[in-house]
Amino acid sequence: MNLNLLIQELKANMKGCIVIGLLVAVMLSMVYIIFSSMMEGMDMNRVLELYSTMPEKLQVAFNIQVDQWTNVLGIHVTYFVYYIPLMLGCYSAILDAKILSKEEQHKTAEFLLTRPISRAEVVTSKLLSLSILIIGFNVLGFITGWVGCGILSDWNFDMKSLAVLHTYGILICLFFSFLGIFLTVLMKRAKAITGIIIGIVMGAYFLDMILRISDKVQFLLFFTPFHYMNLDVLSPGYGLDAWRVYTLIGTSAVLIALTYLFYRRKDILI
Repeated sequence: MNLNLLIQELKANMKGCIVIGLLVAVMLSMVYIIFSSMMEGMDMNRVLELYSTMPEKLQVAFNIQVDQWTNVLGIHVTYFVYYIPLMLGCYSAILDAKILSKEEQHKTAEFLLTRPISRAEVVTSKLLSLSILIIGFNVLGFITGWVGCGILSDWNFDMKSLAVLHTYGILICLFFSFLGIFLTVLMKRAKAITGIIIGIVMGAYFLDMILRISDKVQFLLFFTPFHYMNLDVLSPGYGLDAWRVYTLIGTSAVLIALTYLFYRRKDILI
């Protein structure tokens, strides 16, 4: 690892990460405000009755479980999947493409690679800076959820379940970031990689959504990264499932190893 390169990457991308983190915090806060107003000024039973008319499979597809809306964690998890693994997952994948390919895009590769720094150090520094930034804006999302759930419930909620849920969020964001950085290494000059990466993240989400309402091809869910998030926060004994965590970490480790392998052999355009 090269400390100067690490600090440089953190400084270069800090502003964008703070903006996206604050955007997610604002969106989650709006959810809490809306539900707080609904509980105060409307008959919650009538609202639940309205949503219960939605077809059951559609509720499953959009992660809407009406019976969980009487619990603040149920409200949080309903919208969590849109703002954390989906929105931040897309941004994580875009961020890694930007971090690793910017030398080629800005035509500064010759300046970087002629310094006394190996390609392995370049990848390590950029991966570490990427991980720090991703964990940072995920922590901001967690803090927002903690404060929002606390205010809505008078601080009467399961803190451990909230922490476990957001740990899944961090793991899925890191997975998409390592996937994106691997795809970036495969490209000659990754100018058009952003659209591909967003398409992969969104496609994986909609595939997961479609497969969950199908009874015949449930086994295909194991090929979608969103399947490795346990969103059932209200179930007794909710926690980190070893098989989900090991799969996400193991797959991420393979992507990192392949990134090192291909980057060492890659022809860097200058």
